[in-house]
Amino acid sequence: MGPAAHNLSSPHDRRIPLGRPERFGIALHRSHRADLPEPEGPVDPFPWALLHAVTCQPRDDAVVTLDSALHFGRVSRAELESLTAHLPAKYRALLELTDPGAASGLETKARLGLHRYNIPYRSQVQIPGAGRVDILIGDRLVLEVDGREWHSGASAYARDRSRDLALIECGCLVLRLSYDQVMGEWPRVIAVIRRLVARHEHRWSPRHVKEGLAVRL
Repeated sequence: MGPAAHNLSSPHDRRIPLGRPERFGIALHRSHRADLPEPEGPVDPFPWALLHAVTCQPRDDAVVTLDSALHFGRVSRAELESLTAHLPAKYRALLELTDPGAASGLETKARLGLHRYNIPYRSQVQIPGAGRVDILIGDRLVLEVDGREWHSGASAYARDRSRDLALIECGCLVLRLSYDQVMGEWPRVIAVIRRLVARHEHRWSPRHVKEGLAVRL
């Protein structure tokens, strides 16, 4: 954004200067210089838009944005490294938190919530007989995060419960989390997960080994 707010005008009336833009419900975001061709025309190219989005968002939201760009092939890891090379270190550090396998922003939020408490996990793990799960903690603790878009309706409900049954048959312990639980009740969720991990319920037990369930995933 330009160097002085007083040079800006109201989007509703260009004769009104924006000495205090917050009065008009406008938030100013200052851009960082990057080694990219200057945008041409009224619409920024995707790399520029991504750069601005990342530098204007809170950390977790920025990682969600990067994960989505990687997952849908809009940008490569190498392109991201080049894009953020001239940004402050705090933005470059976001790359270490990205996961191109993340299938949704909700999954990214849950993954970052585990990372914050140093709980090791793997994402998008294939479970024999049950399919791919969102997040696996240890040997057998499965987290499935249910966004509203893909987990609503009778068929989705039946499919999710069928997967849960197959996972339990494999000896897994399943936590199926809703959007509201991930976004609004995470302190409660992480407290439950930490108790399960403290009791080693995320690991195969001698009983699981004896019953032939202790499969390395």
